[in-house]
Amino acid sequence: MTRRVQRTKLADVATAAGVSISTVSRVFSNPELLSPDTVRNVREVAARLRFTPNLMARALRAGDAPYLGVVVPDISNPYMTTLLKAAQARARGRDIGVFVADTDDAADVERQMCEQFARQTRGILLCSPRMSVSHIREIADMIPLMLVNRPVDGIPCVYTDSTASIAELVDRLCELGHEKIAYLPGPVGSWANKVRARAVADRVRRRGGSLTKLDPTAARHEDGVAAAAAVAEHGATAVVAFDDVLAAGLIEGFRQLGLSVPDDVSVAGHDDVLAGLVQPGLTTIDGASARVAQLAVDRLLADTEPGTAPDTSHTGIESTLVWRASTGKPRA
Repeated sequence: MTRRVQRTKLADVATAAGVSISTVSRVFSNPELLSPDTVRNVREVAARLRFTPNLMARALRAGDAPYLGVVVPDISNPYMTTLLKAAQARARGRDIGVFVADTDDAADVERQMCEQFARQTRGILLCSPRMSVSHIREIADMIPLMLVNRPVDGIPCVYTDSTASIAELVDRLCELGHEKIAYLPGPVGSWANKVRARAVADRVRRRGGSLTKLDPTAARHEDGVAAAAAVAEHGATAVVAFDDVLAAGLIEGFRQLGLSVPDDVSVAGHDDVLAGLVQPGLTTIDGASARVAQLAVDRLLADTEPGTAPDTSHTGIESTLVWRASTGKPRA
């Protein structure tokens, strides 16, 4: 039986040459950015290990590889589904295909997929990344990178700016008479979760209310169902959830507890991706996910054009509060 020889990987060359993976990648894509000694060393090691550069390397150097990579933490989340469809449609309109990777909220998987896409695509759309800043910068050194919903200095980003909408939501809850408000968080590693939690806390404090911050969740429907009991235990009359999936779970959880929404507890979410599936209609914040995806794709493709100076600015897309039947006055 013939034994299949394992193909030498980029990481193998990096280890043997004593350099980073991004340096090896640049040797075969942008060698002019490195010293001649470094290029010579890496190429000699690569030849000794019989490493074959990716066949798309020439296209990558020219900036005309026919694909973009899109990396998301959870493809089952409706927000990510909406974002993906918008990104794919935008790219297709430019005759560019899309490779998609779901990392299941794992930073190590996220890094692995980005390194793989760096050898296959002309640029990467990295959505709500869980990686450390240093690892994100390493990926940005390998390939044009556009961040979505997590700004990092020096790397381009498009994000939903919902601070004003969250303040408006809390203001209206307080004006209705809610004094005890709870916040149901999403994943610990989510930048958006940190921003939303801080915005809710700051506004409740400014309005003189009382805030209960519940335990972090994986932002799944069952997490919202399970959290309903904690909201009731703390006596909160309104709860703001990290996203619509958690908010929908909360409504189901309250139903199971025999509590009425909004008569007993008001519920609000974020993203506006479940409007037709939740009863009563869900008060939420429209995060303009399609617009975020479209702008991110446009900017990423512009940055991959040969001779173009990268635009590393951060662009915030304003959100909108959508008031529906899941929020009302607290029971007297």
